[in-house]
Amino acid sequence: MSEETRVEPFRVGGDGVTEELFNYEEAIRQFVYIELPFDGDGDGRNDLVRADIIRPRELDGVAKVPVIMDPSPYYERLDRHNDQKKYLHEDDKWNSPLVQYPFFYDNYFVPRGYAVVMPDTSGTALSDGFCDIGGRKDIASCNAVVDWVNGRAKAYWTRDDRSDANRAYADWCTGSVAAIGKSYDGSLANGMAATGIEGLKTIVPISAISSQYDWYHPNGCLLDGDDADGGWYEPYNFAEYLQSTANGKLQRFTTAPDGYKGMKEGGDKEHRSYNEPFWGKRNYRAHAADFKASVFLVHGVNDLNVMMNQVDRYWQALGEAGVPRKIWLHQYGHDDPFDVRHHEWVRTLNRWFDHWLLGVDNGIMDEPVASVEDANGVWRDYVSWPVPGTRDEAWGVTASGALAPVAPEPAAETAAAPAAESAESAETAHFSAGRIKELTPFAEAFKPHEDRLLAVGEPLAADAHLSGTPHIHLRVKATAPDTNLTVQLIEYGEGNYVQINPDLQALVPLKETRTCGQSSPEDKPTYPVCVPRRSNEVEHVVTRGWIATAHAAGFSAFTPTPTGEWFDVDIDLLATDWTVRAGHRLALQIANNTTRLAKVPESDFDVDLRALRLTLPIASVPTSAQAVQPAGAAA
Repeated sequence: MSEETRVEPFRVGGDGVTEELFNYEEAIRQFVYIELPFDGDGDGRNDLVRADIIRPRELDGVAKVPVIMDPSPYYERLDRHNDQKKYLHEDDKWNSPLVQYPFFYDNYFVPRGYAVVMPDTSGTALSDGFCDIGGRKDIASCNAVVDWVNGRAKAYWTRDDRSDANRAYADWCTGSVAAIGKSYDGSLANGMAATGIEGLKTIVPISAISSQYDWYHPNGCLLDGDDADGGWYEPYNFAEYLQSTANGKLQRFTTAPDGYKGMKEGGDKEHRSYNEPFWGKRNYRAHAADFKASVFLVHGVNDLNVMMNQVDRYWQALGEAGVPRKIWLHQYGHDDPFDVRHHEWVRTLNRWFDHWLLGVDNGIMDEPVASVEDANGVWRDYVSWPVPGTRDEAWGVTASGALAPVAPEPAAETAAAPAAESAESAETAHFSAGRIKELTPFAEAFKPHEDRLLAVGEPLAADAHLSGTPHIHLRVKATAPDTNLTVQLIEYGEGNYVQINPDLQALVPLKETRTCGQSSPEDKPTYPVCVPRRSNEVEHVVTRGWIATAHAAGFSAFTPTPTGEWFDVDIDLLATDWTVRAGHRLALQIANNTTRLAKVPESDFDVDLRALRLTLPIASVPTSAQAVQPAGAAA
């Protein structure tokens, strides 16, 4: 081909991102069935994974392109950002390409010289196999795409013919792959990276799980809805929900050790203990040292679906392993950064993929590692997270029952005897068994409570920027050997607080819309502009934590506590990044159980107030010079 007719595979424009060079409407839309090296559904043949592909037609046979993939078990069951897969022939999906790909990745990136691949994970939608909820079959079905485009796996154009004549080859691909997705999809990306698979260059987990145990059994507890058989909080039932119905029947592999029976036994709903055979396979952050992919992590600090216990230890493990990384933290819930900070998100994601998949030297890895939204909706960049200058500050409960900072303890003192308050400290507090709401209204904050300990502090003299993971040490007596103990850190004072809806999201779509990427007649990437749902109430849960007392000594061992005897409990609250405003009050609430957790045997508690230590990660309040684009700023 002459220089005059050569097609450029990509070109970086003056704005620092790859330009639109190719026609989306004319793009190649195809599908393949990739063969796995095992038979997960027990039908006597190796499973096939359906992968739908869209790529620039102009580069076919001219230049190879990298892959951006969004693997998901939801393509049959749920929308992906209010979009669903639509097939050319809905009555024959097995043999039809897609005419609509969910969300904007295809519309935006295909014209810029990328292929976008959307595989149905094992046992879901049009893929064979068994959905094992983040287990090895799940992850293997995602890695199959990486293996195939790198020549390590077989694929076929149709699912019923495994002859060599029907083989499909990815000779159009460079072999470089990125995995992106929100929630379950992003969790799969984490699991892929944990295997250290060659060819996976980067992952972008959004509101994603890094340890399935911490989602199902945070600190050994059960979340609300898991106290009865059913619901997504039980791996066994969730797997059955996701298992494909496309073939007209739902098979339950009740006896297979790696099927439903194995999931039910391995998940250990009765004791909620961490075990290596089941939960260890689903602990992706434990394998950070094996990552060959960089990580761009995005999460909402008020996400009550995939909570911040999936972020802090994962982020730390990535740093310790030397994994190239970047993090965005916003103030909302289970929301997508596309809706949180649209213009900056799309441009940053574009630059991230340009760097890691196309090798563009655009300086993105020389920029601040962390971008964090503050309480006022302003984004600030930092060289690390938790933000630099964060220090641990100890708080306790005074003799009058107030929450207050305590002076540093002399080296000779024990943790159970605070120096500043020991002379006037109350001895113990008592609260009765019960299930309370997480947030006590300020109007009731100073009233007596039988079913909780609520210690309210004085108005703060200055802003307190919390960045990281608060921790509490308690010494307690219980009247039940296996019960819950919950903790909430509350802010009292008029504020512009985020409100989370029943779907655990905080963003509200408007009638105004925006378009992101090119269109085709069947696929128009038009999405509503979103704004945060906020409230001017005078109370707000800054963060919370809990523990199952039978796991006070560790999550691998179920050890019912002796009733009526003192024992120590240490609880990491959910990590956060939030500024409590000057003039507002901090309050500590401790109770037996809350509506967030499943009903368990209830217990009275005695609390040794002398031993109580709340440790808050306090950062220096940032200056206005660090501020960047506010959330919701015009694109």
